[in-house]
Amino acid sequence: MCEYCIEKEVVSVEDITYSHVRQFLIECQERGNKAGTINTKLLRIRAFLNYMVECEVIKNNPAKRVKRQKEDVKIAVFSDDQIR
Repeated sequence: MCEYCIEKEVVSVEDITYSHVRQFLIECQERGNKAGTINTKLLRIRAFLNYMVECEVIKNNPAKRVKRQKEDVKIAVFSDDQIR
């Protein structure tokens, strides 16, 4: 996220917007990151921005409204041979 902000000329935490966070995660997806990885990145961004809110650097967390991606959940099913 730091490199992304530098690239987009976002030099202060106060300048980070919902759009910046969302666009960063879209770019991660385009680079091949899976939903679980993107969700982990979002959680870390939210945690950092929550800390900035606690320190009164910013008033609101812009990442709070960003939705998590749905992850494919595979359930292992027993075969007929395994049941016997």
